Amino acid sequence: MSSLTAQERLQPFIDGYVEAINSGNLEKLKDFYHPNSVMVEKDKSCCFGKAEIVKSLEQMTTECGKTTIELTNSKFEGTPAGDFINFQTAFAFVTEKAGVLRGNFLQIWRFDAGEYTIYHDEFEMI
Repeated sequence: MSSLTAQERLQPFIDGYVEAINSGNLEKLKDFYHPNSVMVEKDKSCCFGKAEIVKSLEQMTTECGKTTIELTNSKFEGTPAGDFINFQTAFAFVTEKAGVLRGNFLQIWRFDAGEYTIYHDEFEMI
């Protein structure tokens, strides 16, 4: 799958994910994670499953206040069949209390039951 095709397939899901964060509707994020998803903070910690991942994000916004996300330098790469798409990007969490928190993440989105969901979400703060 070309990177353009991967982007065309995944961009609506990425847009929805960003909108859920930016609107503060963190409960909606559960819709974007696969039931067996993991979130890894590189070399530090990990969470398993939708509920734990969303709980972790809720904790961050509790500590940091209103939080929005901005994505830059995004890259898409899909498997030939399109069943997995890797999404790599730089991000900035713009927070009310902690300022701007920057990092990079890699998300592996899996096509299952007619939609893409995040199967692996790995990030690193810089």
